[in-house]
Amino acid sequence: MTFYQKCIPHSYRASIFDIDYKEIKKQGIVALFFDLDNTIIGYDEAKLHENQVAFINQLKKDFKVIVLSNTNNKRVSLALSDLDVPFIWYATKPLKRGFKKALKMMNVKKEEAIMIGDQLMTDVFGANRIGIKTILVKSVKRKSDRKITRFNRIIESFVLKKIQKKYPNLYEERLKQYVIDHTM
Repeated sequence: MTFYQKCIPHSYRASIFDIDYKEIKKQGIVALFFDLDNTIIGYDEAKLHENQVAFINQLKKDFKVIVLSNTNNKRVSLALSDLDVPFIWYATKPLKRGFKKALKMMNVKKEEAIMIGDQLMTDVFGANRIGIKTILVKSVKRKSDRKITRFNRIIESFVLKKIQKKYPNLYEERLKQYVIDHTM
């Protein structure tokens, strides 16, 4: 699998709320790995909102849920303080370390997990490298991105153009709407 293929998600959805979790369950997925910043909440928000907490608590009835974040412990623990889910802070995505740790913590095989995140260069590339399925979601609030994320988005734009050229069908199916959603 080429670098560019590893940057292609298995699917794209507008938000975590637009994912067909029943279908995922039918596919044998038992664990949901969520990114935190700009996947669940914006970088400029400190804590999950009530609807997000209720939604994730509902998912916990059918799935094992864990949050993998590249940010610090203080940020993640405060954000998730109203939610009883395990998390990995400083997950070093796209490196494999955080994903391996999550698989071990959840006691699942890579085929039984799915990574849900808003970044190609960390969430999608990292999970695909280790063999975990991926769902790319629209960023909650892209204007709140931190400097490193803004840098990743520059690389991402280059990667998206290459994917469009090399894998036009996959681009149309899985990435075109992501690009449209972020140019509006």
